[in-house]
Amino acid sequence: MSCSSTLPVPTAPSASDVPTVPDAPEDYPWTGQSVRSALLLSTGIAELDPDSGVEAPTEQQGHPLVDVAAIEAGLAADGAAPLAERTLVVAVGSNQTPETIARKYARSGRDLHPATPFLRCTIHHLAVGHCAHISARGYIPAAPYRAEGERMELVATWFDDEQLAVVDETEPNYERIRLEQESFPVTLATGERPQHIDVYASVWGVLAHEQPIPLRHLQQEIFDELVALTGAALVRGDAAEICARLEAAPDALQNLAREHSLVAEDGLPRG
Repeated sequence: MSCSSTLPVPTAPSASDVPTVPDAPEDYPWTGQSVRSALLLSTGIAELDPDSGVEAPTEQQGHPLVDVAAIEAGLAADGAAPLAERTLVVAVGSNQTPETIARKYARSGRDLHPATPFLRCTIHHLAVGHCAHISARGYIPAAPYRAEGERMELVATWFDDEQLAVVDETEPNYERIRLEQESFPVTLATGERPQHIDVYASVWGVLAHEQPIPLRHLQQEIFDELVALTGAALVRGDAAEICARLEAAPDALQNLAREHSLVAEDGLPRG
């Protein structure tokens, strides 16, 4: 759609678009077409990107890609909290997609409103690598790190207080920290440049070999890279089998990485 004050009709994914196991650990980060603007509503997902697609970085667009008034109208029509009552969080892994967030809301068992805006954005001096610790299900999740001069297209989400509490609980390997505009310039698809934005940063550091290892889009790729760096049987073989192996030994990956000096600080501000 073009930038207008009218939202498209929300749609749910077709059966053919939904994997049998929607979040199998070996398939992390499950993002697919991850960088996109959308509005998760109680009736489905409204796609917000222009019909013609987005070829250039968000900050290089000559006009807003998404009308903030349309988002506010969509939230109001769905009986949800306005943007002024929400916290802006930039996602670096599977949280970039409304499908993942909808599953997290459903699994929480809480009676909360699902309406959540997702906006593509350009952010500077931030890059995405791997947390130096596995998730509870055995995969190696994404984690941000400071990268001077880097520019990335990511997705920013607006969570209300109840939603934010649920997402916080799903991120035990992370702490939510605040990035200021002056240090990490951000431009949203609405054309806005928010004063600050939150991000989930690893409490374990990031995997690194001299420099942080950039995010690999298949678990098999990062496992194979770790085999090349360590020779360890722990991360050798099929990704699904490795995830199951790591799930049964939660500290094994972290211990392996530290033994081979493959852990670095993320360089992000705390406190």
